[in-house]
Amino acid sequence: MTGDRSREPYIAPSADSPEQTARKAKAGKGIVIFIAAFAIGAFLLYLGILIYASTVRV
Repeated sequence: MTGDRSREPYIAPSADSPEQTARKAKAGKGIVIFIAAFAIGAFLLYLGILIYASTVRV
């Protein structure tokens, strides 16, 4: 199957400047950190509700 290489799919090089690429990478990292912080906050809220519900007697 090592036939015609011109028919193989490839990824074209990015047309973005290095500054644009760095800006996009920084934004991507920020989004990942935001989602992680949101997930940790939601988990801590869940734990707080769980602890509160297990200690309060009605």
